Amino acid sequence: MADENNNQYYTSPQDNQTYPPQPPQGFNQFNGNMPPQEEKASVGLAILSFIIPLVGLILFLVKKDKKPKTAKACGICALVSFIINIVLTVIITATSGALFGKAVDETINDSSYSEEYDDKVDAKAEGGSSAKSDNVIGDYKCVVKEAKLCKDYAGKDAVLITYEFTNNSSNATSFDLALSDSVYQEGVGLETAILDEDTDWLVDVEIKPGVTKDVKKAYVLRDTSNPLEVEISELISLSDDKIVTNVNIK
Repeated sequence: MADENNNQYYTSPQDNQTYPPQPPQGFNQFNGNMPPQEEKASVGLAILSFIIPLVGLILFLVKKDKKPKTAKACGICALVSFIINIVLTVIITATSGALFGKAVDETINDSSYSEEYDDKVDAKAEGGSSAKSDNVIGDYKCVVKEAKLCKDYAGKDAVLITYEFTNNSSNATSFDLALSDSVYQEGVGLETAILDEDTDWLVDVEIKPGVTKDVKKAYVLRDTSNPLEVEISELISLSDDKIVTNVNIK
C-alpha cells in the first residue's frame, strides 16, 4: 500500500503467500491424512530372509520403497546367510576331501597287509618256512633241534624229536603244560610212540622263568624217507598262532 505522506509502499504478509495454498508434502488431499510411516522392521520377514536368502532378496526389491527398514533388514539377513552358506560349503568340502583321502590310504594299507598275509600263508602251505620265524609263541620259545630215527618198544620205526624249550613266562612250567606239539608226515598226523629202554630219553620237568632245557618227544613213523612237519602252539590260548618247522629224519 502507498502512504499519502511519503509515498512509500508496504507489503502485507498475505501478499507473499501463493494462492491457492499448497498442501504439506505427503498430505493426502482426498482424506486429509498423512501416509503411515514404518516404525520398525519386520522381525518375522528378517528371520525368513535368513533361512531362505532368495526370499530375502525378493523382499528387499519389493519393499525398498514402501518399507525401507524391513527391506534393509531382509537384505542384510539374506546376505549374511549367503556368506555363511559359502563358508560352510568350503569347510564341508575340505573335510570330506580329507576324510576321503584318509579312507583311500587305509584301503591301500589294508591291501598291503592282505598281500603280506597271503605271502605268509603261501609260504606256510609250501612248507618253506616257519609261520613264526623267531620261534617265539606267547611267553615261550621252542626250536626244533633234530629228528632222529629210532625204534619203539614193538620194533616199529619211530622218530625222536628234540625241542629246545625256553620258559619266558613269570611262573615255572614244563613243555607239556605250556605247549602242544603235532607232527605230520605227508599231511597225516603221527601217533605218540613208546620207546624201548635203550633209547635216549629226557623226562619233561618244570623249569623256572628264563631257563632253557631240551625236551624229547617220540612219534611212530609212516615211512623213513619223507620229511616231517612239526607244529607248535600254546596249550591254552585263544590265538591261532603256530610255529611250523619242516625237518628231515636223520
